[in-house]
Amino acid sequence: MTATSPVITTERLLLRPLTMGDVDDLFEYQSDAHTVRYVPWPARTREQVIEALSKHTPNAVDVPSADGEFALLGWQLRSTGQVIGQGDLVIESAANRQASIGWVTHPQFTRQGLAREATAALIDWAFGSLALHRVTATIDTRNAASIGLAERLGMRREAEHLEDDWLKDEWTSTLVYALLEREWSTNAGSPPTPGSGRGSE
Repeated sequence: MTATSPVITTERLLLRPLTMGDVDDLFEYQSDAHTVRYVPWPARTREQVIEALSKHTPNAVDVPSADGEFALLGWQLRSTGQVIGQGDLVIESAANRQASIGWVTHPQFTRQGLAREATAALIDWAFGSLALHRVTATIDTRNAASIGLAERLGMRREAEHLEDDWLKDEWTSTLVYALLEREWSTNAGSPPTPGSGRGSE
């Protein structure tokens, strides 16, 4: 993929910008309280999915390059066309070539290596096409599935922040995971192959 292309192709997925045509697919998992337990937004009604898309998709860019710019990509199954998850990449510091990433997966498509496949491709894009130096992920300490995913991707646990986030009416703690471009390159940009994983995502 080139830095001008908004679509990333993997073995089973197309990662591409979300559109208003994705509302029904997004509602399937964004309305699930367990799926969104560790993300800032609540389980959404269909109207709230539409509102969120209307708010965020006009601000997303195909190739984020300035502080605060972000890409918002749906994970579309190549076999069926269904969007079964999403990931984002936010430029935290253009000067220092640093970005953060996040992900959400439809509960019916966990434990299949799809989140790993999608996020590995996003990291490949970050380091290869966007020429970033460092990628981070901030994860709720209770979110064992996302912690496992970050570690299977080769990300290092760098910090634990105690009760640093007021989330859904309680203080929660977060872990910071990070990966440098040279670390990704050392591993040839190759996390475990899809479908071979341990745990869930």
